[in-house]
Parts: sequence; structure tokens; C-alpha cells
Amino acid sequence: MKRFMLLYKGPATTPDATHEGWPEWFASAGESLVDRGSPMNNGLTVHGDGTSDASATGLNGYSIIQAENTDEARDLVASHPYLSGSGCTVEIFEIPNK
Repeated sequence: MKRFMLLYKGPATTPDATHEGWPEWFASAGESLVDRGSPMNNGLTVHGDGTSDASATGLNGYSIIQAENTDEARDLVASHPYLSGSGCTVEIFEIPNK
């Protein structure tokens, strides 16, 4: 099995946002879910000259799944409740074996 990182990307999530449907999706993923991950907020970008600013991309969280291939990972993500949000996407990246 290959491992894939799911990056939840979209508009900033408010602290009182509902995560309706997430527990059910986690349960439906079963053994394919390696790490539920975590929400992310307060992103910071650090530049080569040492300066920083709050212009980080709109990443809202991550999870790690396992699947035979990218197609299987995409099929698993197709029913993710995060995709029902306006402007919300899930990016899938294969994590190479060490």
C-alpha cells in the first residue's frame, strides 16, 4: 500500500465551524485512514531574507491515508465532507517510502 497526504485547502475555517460528517467519513475510510491529521490555522510564511508574514496558503488541515494507487485515493476522497464547502478542495500527494 502507498501512503498519501490529503491537504484540505480553501477559505479560512472559523473557530466555530462544524465538522459535520467528518467522523462518519473517518469511520467509512476504515483501515485506509492512517492518521486523522489535524486542523491547521494561523499560517506564517518565512522568506529567504528572514522576514515573515501571514500570507501562507489557505491550508486548513491534513490527513494521511493509504491506498493501492492515486485512483483509489481519489475515489476514497470523493465522498469527503470537506468538499461540500464553497471553494474547498482536497489535494492528494503520495508520500514516498523511506
